Amino acid sequence: MTAPAADPQLIKLARTLRVPVDELGYLAEVPDTDLRLFRMQVADMLFDHQSFGLRRIAGAAKIIPTPILAKLVGHHHNALLAAKMSAVLDPGHAVEVAKRLPAEFLADIAAQLDARRAATIIAGLPPATVAEVAELLAERADWITLGDLMASVSDDAARVTAARLDGLALTRTAFLVDEVTQLERFVGLVPEPKLADMLRATADHELWAEFHSTLAALSPDAVDSVRAAAAGLPAAQRDRALAEIEGRRAAE
Repeated sequence: MTAPAADPQLIKLARTLRVPVDELGYLAEVPDTDLRLFRMQVADMLFDHQSFGLRRIAGAAKIIPTPILAKLVGHHHNALLAAKMSAVLDPGHAVEVAKRLPAEFLADIAAQLDARRAATIIAGLPPATVAEVAELLAERADWITLGDLMASVSDDAARVTAARLDGLALTRTAFLVDEVTQLERFVGLVPEPKLADMLRATADHELWAEFHSTLAALSPDAVDSVRAAAAGLPAAQRDRALAEIEGRRAAE
């Protein structure tokens, strides 16, 4: 049976339900597609329950100049409310407000976001801002939020972020990028030296279950680069790495 902590959909569902992932062990046999659909249904239900009031606030916010609105949001420092508001604010207005907020607060907001509803806002953030927020999330070991963030950021922001995160953070993050197409895009933007760092972190921390999704998403050229990096590992780690890489090829 799949261990709950090793299943990204269970991890994300636990975050949505605000319960420890261990409490969802009885769902371990449910297909990932069904878990993901259920998680989205729960998130939509929670949003719909509050949307009327949020839209009224958003309507009032339209007449407040952006610098003043940013000051108000920052002053009250309510990350949960700010995250919920991002789903109903005009995306352009929301991006301009976000640019004026401290990275620490943006990281707090990111942890409360429904990334599906905020994708346009996330994609509009400057790459340097995204990378700074990503570093803060990595310091907090908030891999769920990082995975959601990397699924929505621009290509430039993903490149800048990948260059600034270490191999362990990249491995944990890639594991929690939701959709295969977005995972392929993200790992395709990770430079080859960082792919090697991911392999070394995987070997050092025994993260092979997490690294499987990255291996499956790599291009043939990137796999060759990872295989070359494996040659520099200690013997036991090298053999395990090469076996995992060959296992990917056999699964194709």
